Amino acid sequence: MREHALPILYVAIIACIGGWLFSLLSLPIPWMIGPLFTVLLAQFFIRRPLKWPAFFRNIGLVIIGITIGENFSLTILQTMGTMFWYMLAINIIFILLCLLLAFITAKYTNMSLHTAILASVPGALGQIIVFSSEQKDVDLAAVTYFHLIRVLAVVSVIPFLVSGHIVQQNVASITSPLWAGIILIAASFAFALIASKLHMPTPFFLGPVLFGILLNVVQIDIPTISANVLHLAQIAVGAHIGLLLTPGALRLPKRTLLFGLMNVVLLMFVSFLCARLVMTMLNYTFATSFLSTAPGGMDQMALIATSIYAEADIVTVFQLARMLFLSFVIIPLLKKYSVRLKH
Repeated sequence: MREHALPILYVAIIACIGGWLFSLLSLPIPWMIGPLFTVLLAQFFIRRPLKWPAFFRNIGLVIIGITIGENFSLTILQTMGTMFWYMLAINIIFILLCLLLAFITAKYTNMSLHTAILASVPGALGQIIVFSSEQKDVDLAAVTYFHLIRVLAVVSVIPFLVSGHIVQQNVASITSPLWAGIILIAASFAFALIASKLHMPTPFFLGPVLFGILLNVVQIDIPTISANVLHLAQIAVGAHIGLLLTPGALRLPKRTLLFGLMNVVLLMFVSFLCARLVMTMLNYTFATSFLSTAPGGMDQMALIATSIYAEADIVTVFQLARMLFLSFVIIPLLKKYSVRLKH
């Protein structure tokens, strides 16, 4: 029992210290970025095993999801017609860019074109890695590295890029009873389990978001999640992300490691250009626009948006559109043409 508990306890202590230090230094989103960095670095210096149960990450996502859902503006649904064309255009731009990056990567590294395309797809980390593991000719280590370095870079760098655009708000400090918050989180978790059974993408995040929207539609008074609980949720998610990139994942050819970093830089630059377009055409703030177009995970981008008081509901809609586009268009196409890509 002790052998199983100690690795988790080590991560919890390291993550809390990271959050506290980053908060002390007034760095952006300290309670997620702090744990991410300290847990990531700890793996390279601590030779003890480090573990973080998926359950903790899932609880963190549930809390973040219901927070976004209960603050979701239903007026967004009225502008979906206009937003749709921008979301479609952005997805097409990213897919064309990724194909270009894949061809360049395959040409200058030892990767096959099949591996390079799977490595360059911006998003759907879990689905792409699972699909890659089913392909015999794909270098799974390279695909995993490309996606993990993208997630880590986006989650680490973007908060600093948008920190100057934080919207200062006077948030009312209305504290709901503890029992009410516990019931809300438990009900949201149950809804997440249902979403998982229905095979929804990122069910422990999207399920609670939909649950919160449903409560808004039927006009049920929803308890407010306290800031301290949100900090714990951010620690849980940050520790999980920090453990994604292990020292073993870096045992790849130097050229592959370099192209993984170049891939991230180009994706983020194009994301910045797309954000400027969205900001101009739809009159959103820079923070909301950048987080909406960034090649990160839907849950992570929404978490950052919540932390800096950007419009997390808009960010969630844009990121969900990308995830659905990848899940129902790109991945089926990859499955259909995977035999041709092998040759």
